[in-house]
Amino acid sequence: MADTVARGPGPHGVRVGLAVVAALYYVALIRHPPQLRGLRAIGFFTESTCLFPRANAYAIEYRLDAWSCTTRKWEPLDPRAYFPIEADDKESRFQRLGYFYQNNRAAMEALDAWISARHDHTADGVAGPIGGIKLAKWIKPLPGVGEPVAPYRYEPLVPVPADQRKDLFWTKASERRTRCGS
Repeated sequence: MADTVARGPGPHGVRVGLAVVAALYYVALIRHPPQLRGLRAIGFFTESTCLFPRANAYAIEYRLDAWSCTTRKWEPLDPRAYFPIEADDKESRFQRLGYFYQNNRAAMEALDAWISARHDHTADGVAGPIGGIKLAKWIKPLPGVGEPVAPYRYEPLVPVPADQRKDLFWTKASERRTRCGS
């Protein structure tokens, strides 16, 4: 009986071509192609290994402060009254707004105008009139490998350590003075 060798489908050239494509795809998973016009589709299918490159290092939470016209300082504001859908978790509309629009000045100015206009009729933790808002990002380090991870709890009035806070937007001082009447 003659020895039989299993062969892949198709002619030899097709099998070699598929092996070359597979090898190039493997290399592209490790070393992503440059973002050139003709390579964007390839880049899309090879970036899956880099979706969350720093996901194991920190967690992000957005905070809102209000300029109190009474005390003349920034005070933490509870955004849950303004964003009631999924208010206590990371899928809050406020958290999504901070994540997607933190660098969009027009969106932040609209948020400022919206909250400032509704503050007098909303229980948000800041007494008296406000002159504006400040949006900040809290970059919380995650526990190390093997350390316990506490369940997520949203506590918008808890102070944020200065070394973990990055202020992203705040109402201009001239606008705060105008709104506060001084």
